[in-house]
Amino acid sequence: MKNKILNLINSIEFQELNSYYNEKTIFGALNVERNENRHSAFVAWWLNPKSEHGLGDATLKLFLRLVATKEWGESIFKQNDKVDFYSRVLAGDYNITIREDFELEKSVGKLSSNNSKGRIDIWSALELTAEDEDGKDSSLAVGMVIENKIYSNEGKNQTVRYFDAVNSYMKELPSEMEYSGMGILLTATKQKPSCDQFINITYQELLTYVIEPLMSSVDADSSQFVEAFVRNLGRPALTENNKHYGVLAVSKKEKMLLERVVTNNRDIFESTFASLYPSSDVKKIIGERYETLTSGNVDDDNILRMLWDANEILFKAVIYHLYGEHSAKLDKLFKSSNRDNSKYLVSYNEKEIFPDKRLSKAMAACAIFKAYLMEYPATTLAELRKAFPCEKLNAYYYDRYYNDLFYESNPDNVDETGYEILTYTAGKHKGKEAKAKWDFYLDEEKLLPIENGQKNAMCVKMWRKCDFDKLVEFVEENYKFIGIEEC
Repeated sequence: MKNKILNLINSIEFQELNSYYNEKTIFGALNVERNENRHSAFVAWWLNPKSEHGLGDATLKLFLRLVATKEWGESIFKQNDKVDFYSRVLAGDYNITIREDFELEKSVGKLSSNNSKGRIDIWSALELTAEDEDGKDSSLAVGMVIENKIYSNEGKNQTVRYFDAVNSYMKELPSEMEYSGMGILLTATKQKPSCDQFINITYQELLTYVIEPLMSSVDADSSQFVEAFVRNLGRPALTENNKHYGVLAVSKKEKMLLERVVTNNRDIFESTFASLYPSSDVKKIIGERYETLTSGNVDDDNILRMLWDANEILFKAVIYHLYGEHSAKLDKLFKSSNRDNSKYLVSYNEKEIFPDKRLSKAMAACAIFKAYLMEYPATTLAELRKAFPCEKLNAYYYDRYYNDLFYESNPDNVDETGYEILTYTAGKHKGKEAKAKWDFYLDEEKLLPIENGQKNAMCVKMWRKCDFDKLVEFVEENYKFIGIEEC
């Protein structure tokens, strides 16, 4: 496994993809990676023929073509008896005039007389023009509403209210002009709008059919802005202020890089994922392959954990790439974070175990065990294991590597490098030797004095957030003399 890991991180594919994700974008710098308002502003800018991207109405025509291919899309452009605007939109054989400029946060009340509340994310009124069979210009007015939803579903009957408002507004146009309302629900994943006349378009469709085809033609002054937006769509968001942590859309370039880095390395990414997050959740996502991912050893797991920490964006992007159909589960799993940087104070009868230190989850767990032994100094190893049962408290270790949280420290049983040797008690490696340095605290300050100080026990040091939360709840319920405070 170590050679495979080395080959992965030294590969051109890994380095190229890592560089791609680590390049800071303006969206990341401003901490608006998943901000709906900022995304709406870009979409409006991209679709607006008057924008300085230098593409004219080409972007808007690609967008209308995408709309026309959707359910209800044909009916939008079939309102004019003289010109088949549906076919014209698909072919691009028509002209567009912007009758009302693109506007963000348009008040619904300004479109409707029925006191409707709410704000439309993107609004514009368009006029499509083409020659009819008699050679005369014929028009179709379109009121365009785009409701942008990245991390939530639409409000109750929101699209119904918005579509009714647009239709009410369009009816006030001159009677000789044909008109149509066009509602778009732009989402991270597929959603069915409550209004049947609304069309759902995903960010992936927007990127694939509306943005990428024209990226190479963008004005030089705007190209970096567009590339930053595209890069932002595929980059998993990590900051706490983001309500949506997942991937919104993946460009062709990014997909190619992901496929190249996954080839021959899939087991490394999946094994790392399986070792870091709750097994029950990972099993639901990975499925049958999960059983093949626990064949590594503790040494390898520690290397993989460090590799994930150093390249978190890349690793999460790969997992989204492999299991995009489970994006909602991944969002929830990654958002809950199971790997936070919270710090704790642990005390015994209000006296801190490690004075003036802010403790990690692992060190806090060690302090909890020390506090217990201060209350019960004569505790034996068997009694300590019973007091803190591994099967209830640490799913990472139990039935995978060790079936207990504590083992007797034996400094005389060391290998040639000076590290203690013990035996795996669970999982596929049961009975094989393991180096205690990886998974147990061995220095004197963190060893646990048992049997009135006659012996020392060592405790495991890998605590995921989900497991540590169980430990805290268990202590608060059973050992009132131990205080745990999150800093």
